[in-house]
Amino acid sequence: MTVSWNLTIATAAAWTNQGSDDAVSDGPFSPLVLAAAGSRSATGLAFHQSSTACRRIDVALVNSPPSYVELVRYQGSSASTSTGLSNITMDSGAGTNNHHVRLFFKANAGVTAGSVVNVTLVATPNASCAAAATPAPLTVAWSMTIATPASWSSQGRDDAVSDGPFSPLALAAAGSRTAAGLAFHQSSTACRRVDVALVNSPPSYVELVRYQGSSPSSTASLSDIRMQQNHGSDNHVRLFFKAQAAVTAGSVAACADATTPTPLTVAWRLTIATPASWANQGSDDAVSDGPFSPLALAAAGSRSATGLAFHQSSTACRQIDVSLVNSPPSYVELVRYQGSSASASTGLSNITMDSGAGTNNHHVRLFFKANAGVTAGSVVNVTLAATPNAACTDATTPAPLTVAWRLTIATPASWSSQGRDDAVSDGPFSPLALAAAGSRTAAGLAFHQSSTACRRIDVALVNSPPSYVELIRYQGSSPSASTGLSDIRMQQRPAAS
Repeated sequence: MTVSWNLTIATAAAWTNQGSDDAVSDGPFSPLVLAAAGSRSATGLAFHQSSTACRRIDVALVNSPPSYVELVRYQGSSASTSTGLSNITMDSGAGTNNHHVRLFFKANAGVTAGSVVNVTLVATPNASCAAAATPAPLTVAWSMTIATPASWSSQGRDDAVSDGPFSPLALAAAGSRTAAGLAFHQSSTACRRVDVALVNSPPSYVELVRYQGSSPSSTASLSDIRMQQNHGSDNHVRLFFKAQAAVTAGSVAACADATTPTPLTVAWRLTIATPASWANQGSDDAVSDGPFSPLALAAAGSRSATGLAFHQSSTACRQIDVSLVNSPPSYVELVRYQGSSASASTGLSNITMDSGAGTNNHHVRLFFKANAGVTAGSVVNVTLAATPNAACTDATTPAPLTVAWRLTIATPASWSSQGRDDAVSDGPFSPLALAAAGSRTAAGLAFHQSSTACRRIDVALVNSPPSYVELIRYQGSSPSASTGLSDIRMQQRPAAS
């Protein structure tokens, strides 16, 4: 008899990411930083995979992994209280039971500079997984690049030879510090910003002094010193004996010991922030109220508003310094405002410009000063520079903002006759006739002028006119019913077409 049997071979379920798997490292890594680290350092690599047939995974590093790496079990973003690497539930749907593993360098990892560290992880379905579709173990190869530290090099003023021998008597008698002739001025292409310190219990009578070029720097700090030849902010440090240094005759300074260790090179990664944008805080106004009358400005007994105002800041810095730059004309000025009134605080530095700061929210306005001597028909260009105050240290603090303002000064319109202006008198006049006249006598002179810009005129006799003359307001050829000499419309009717 012939018997036919059918055997079904299952298709292995695929390994899939459960949310935290990461095959890309955070390197390259500094060998100096890793060696100095007092606790483990993250590599950025993580394993978090399983299949629908088996969610319980055993993991291990194989193929003789380096002794300075280790796997750490994680629950979400924190190390798990369960440290075992077997029977780990890796399932994105398992809530708090969903774990994964991350690769770390151990504390004080002794890696080799310039090398590539290869690490192999094997993930094996736990023995409790009996489904026929359970996949074969998965091998994952990880690579981590170890950087080669850049070399220290002199930036032009480094000096390892002292000016000694020194007289202990001269040092003790010195009223100010004495140069030792020694200077440190080195950096690497990887890092130009250097911290310096005297170590190994230096004698109390020596000190480091920060220099810029051949003079002491205005900044005394020994941290974050830019040491870069030909850079505008290039600084270095020099060694000095302090004033009245109490040295021991015949001694050698401890810093000259041949066993002094080689300086440590640290590789830093610097993220360059994106500056925050300058934004209007409510009262900023870049449009002037002009054109302005040069006559009105010259006659003004107090300052005249231009309509221009600066009221901007960024989310990174609300404390602003402002000033007019590029040789502003002498007849303009900035005035600090709180809302719609001039502020009791008049300083133009450290001004809070923040729409959310309530009564502390200030801005500045541009004014013409009293009796401003502007030029008719000109355009006045004024430039304001707004600078984040030195108190703002956020990495996204923006660069200073330059604002260009333009003020148009009008050209006064010309006076023109409106038909009855007469500058020629009817004289000569008889003094006897004038003395005997029972009513006023016309002089033949008349004023009847205005401009296209203003038809309403005020008139008066000035410069101590004689008491026996007067002005009379006329309409046409007859005295006007209105006798006032202010707000007189002087405008000739247009000719009939």
